[in-house]
Amino acid sequence: TTSAVSKTFLRFWNFFDLFAWHGRHTICTMKKSLILNFVALLGINMCQTTQVVASTATATAITTTDTNNGSVRLLLPPVEDWPHRPVFVKASDETKILGRDENEALPLGVPFEFETPLFKGQMLLRLRNATSDEIESHGAYFSGRKRLMQTVVQGRFKKPMGMDEVYMGSLFSEPLRLVPPPSMARMIQAMISSVAPGVVMDLASEKPRVVTLYAGTTQSLSVDKPGTEPDIMAVDLPENTSILGRIFKTSKHRKNYLSIPKKAAQHQFDTEHVYTFHHYDHAMDYAKYTMKLPFYDYDLSKAIGPQPMGLSAVTSSGEIIFHFDVWHENVYKMRFP
Repeated sequence: TTSAVSKTFLRFWNFFDLFAWHGRHTICTMKKSLILNFVALLGINMCQTTQVVASTATATAITTTDTNNGSVRLLLPPVEDWPHRPVFVKASDETKILGRDENEALPLGVPFEFETPLFKGQMLLRLRNATSDEIESHGAYFSGRKRLMQTVVQGRFKKPMGMDEVYMGSLFSEPLRLVPPPSMARMIQAMISSVAPGVVMDLASEKPRVVTLYAGTTQSLSVDKPGTEPDIMAVDLPENTSILGRIFKTSKHRKNYLSIPKKAAQHQFDTEHVYTFHHYDHAMDYAKYTMKLPFYDYDLSKAIGPQPMGLSAVTSSGEIIFHFDVWHENVYKMRFP
């Protein structure tokens, strides 16, 4: 009803007004990933009045997709055989895994090598509440910390790219289960842009994405000559951006500066140096498939539907730098009951 929509909008507006005020004063210290995840789900949750229609449309799309692409089921083993149950991490078709079978579950807590047309390197993924292939270092990393996940990506770009062109976040291959109306989606993006201009939050398209400038988001960034790069298994990874030609006093200073597209455009990722991106998250629990909000844990499947979460880096033109799918047992069973 009109009154229900109005109340929903007012609740969303009042909360976002508080968020925007807080964000303008603390954007340098707030985690960009928390902003991305929280506001994306906030926008979707505030659109409950469109849930039935959106869910019905999505269900039809998913049925069609499964009929035309039954190989998805074949490429994933039975849940009982998942080595890191309840999660199964798999590379996308665009991302080649070196030295491993393409359908094999990617390791947790142990680096693996990958390559795409734009990047070659290695990745380390740790999920706090999932079984690790390296228990000792897993415990050492999460001990005394509230972090729920960690990714370290290290390698070299195959062609120069401006730092305003490279984004990280989540890419989805299908519409979200709860889709905000296009007008509200545009409003969300406009509000986000006023607080964090390097954030792209496309919630209502056929292939949604929630991404932000990589150089302005990653918790630590190290740019090194080949052979001098840090060990990605280390518990603490250094910040080293002196080679960029601009001295950033702290990682906070670097994130604040490079999260603004116009400023990020003044710097580029070259092909000569090794880049180490260290990212962690206190909100997203991939092993439980929930996101921590101030008063409760949100079930991600309600908003995302029966599809995996993406761990992605992409250019502004849509080229894949890397993309990995994190399947959860609950979502897999929703898709393949």
